[in-house]
Amino acid sequence: MSIRYGLGIVLATFMTGAALAAPMSPEEKAVLQQQCAGDFTTFCVGLPPTDGPETQACFQKNMSKLSPGCQAAIKAYQKKG
Repeated sequence: MSIRYGLGIVLATFMTGAALAAPMSPEEKAVLQQQCAGDFTTFCVGLPPTDGPETQACFQKNMSKLSPGCQAAIKAYQKKG
């Protein structure tokens, strides 16, 4: 599985894990992938890029350390929900 594909799963999982009701559009998923790919490899290296609680916890734990672009993409999506 490629990191990019896995990151999409991770981000979708993270977003649904945050109790967001609105489904993620392909465009929103693409923005999150683009903005958060580096953060995933920086903060969650070694974790499987799959739908798992460890990866969700990694993003949540490191929210304040995420890049401004990644934080903004997540917050924009959260406001939608």
